[in-house]
Amino acid sequence: MKYPLSTGQCARFLNVTEPRLADLVRRGKVYPAPPVISGRRVWDEIHVVRAARALDGLNADRRDNEEVA
Repeated sequence: MKYPLSTGQCARFLNVTEPRLADLVRRGKVYPAPPVISGRRVWDEIHVVRAARALDGLNADRRDNEEVA
């Protein structure tokens, strides 16, 4: 994979929506946030890895809540 990625490319790679990635950045789950260049976020490998970890943590929380219900 060639870096940097656009938000759309990162979302497709992680199989999530762009708004979900934007929410992760807004809530500080991807820190430091990918830099904005010409009005677009530029995702390097470290940002993609951190987003994937944050998504995995959110999915684990969701699985735990489903098991309790």
